Amino acid sequence: MTIEEYTKQSNDRINKQAMKAGAFTHCFDKRAQSERQRTSERKRRLRALVRSNITEIDVLAQYFMISVNTIKKVAYSAGYRVSNGRVVESVMR
Repeated sequence: MTIEEYTKQSNDRINKQAMKAGAFTHCFDKRAQSERQRTSERKRRLRALVRSNITEIDVLAQYFMISVNTIKKVAYSAGYRVSNGRVVESVMR
């Protein structure tokens, strides 16, 4: 066994032990938390823009600098519908 193989095997063993102990879970929790925070911030800003009559999907996607599909997902999760390329109030609200 070469030194490189031994080092790799040792690192793999240490990483497995750390994963079982939960050492890496905090970074995933932190990423999930920041993702939720970003989504809620986008929803808040989207509601403000829709209230001020900026409703075209293309314009909103450019404003947020995200894809049209992503802004559609944000709009649906904020309780809006997308009709004819515009964000509209949902009847269910």
